[in-house]
Amino acid sequence: MTIRDQKRITNMLTEEQIKKLVSANDSLMVQLADANAMLAAREQEIDFLNTELADSTALRSKLDGQQDEIESIQNRLGEKQKAAKGAEEREFELQQELTGLAILNKDYNLLLQEYSYLQSRFNDIQSQLTVLQQRNADLERITGRIGELESTLENNKLERDELKSKLTILESQRFLKEI
Repeated sequence: MTIRDQKRITNMLTEEQIKKLVSANDSLMVQLADANAMLAAREQEIDFLNTELADSTALRSKLDGQQDEIESIQNRLGEKQKAAKGAEEREFELQQELTGLAILNKDYNLLLQEYSYLQSRFNDIQSQLTVLQQRNADLERITGRIGELESTLENNKLERDELKSKLTILESQRFLKEI
């Protein structure tokens, strides 16, 4: 808009009308700035949540690997328990042979140590599984929050577009009044 156009509009409008237009324009500018600031904040939050989602996906992958390890440990534990039971039966049969008893006792003690180790490892992995399940629940909450934020962002975009449209209408009305 040229200075000549502004002077022509100024001559057509009263001072009060100009003040109202300036005030309305300032208000719309503030609203637009607020909407843009809110949009930028939401985009940062979405970026953060996407990072969290990637971390959670990595943790889920780790959880899957640990679940496989737990199953393997459980299988070995079952085998060791069976072996321990078999060792006990053999111990009873070999009690009459003193030399056989010493060897069998040594094997049995090793199995018990390995069983204790496996049980301890199983408990550790079970604890890690619980933590990962909690993180998975957190991920589901975060995913829900991302959906809410995306919806809010879409609403903000629509509201911004409405404000732009209203601003365009006001500018076109002002232009029509100038003509």
